[in-house]
Amino acid sequence: MSSIINYVADGSTNTFQIPFTYISQSHVVVTVDGVSVTPTFISDTQISITPTTAAGLVVIVKRVTPVGALVDFTDGSTLFEAALDLAHKQNRLISEESRDRADSAITT
Repeated sequence: MSSIINYVADGSTNTFQIPFTYISQSHVVVTVDGVSVTPTFISDTQISITPTTAAGLVVIVKRVTPVGALVDFTDGSTLFEAALDLAHKQNRLISEESRDRADSAITT
């Protein structure tokens, strides 16, 4: 599943799907015609942009997972499954994003 989705606005739709998984809403980045906008999350898989985007403009919804560690493991601490899962998920999402950006650069 791609971490980047492009939509062409029709002038009446202001709701867009998020077809990928993410760790935090702050990792979902939206641009309209190259300009960053702040979306409103309707659900985990749907956002809204206000005002409605003009017809023909490109809306890009992408995931940008931070590369800094979200989990800090320390000597002598208890390893919890949730922390291990989060660290693994972060690494998997970063690698997916790298692949998607490389694929996009090759086709461009």
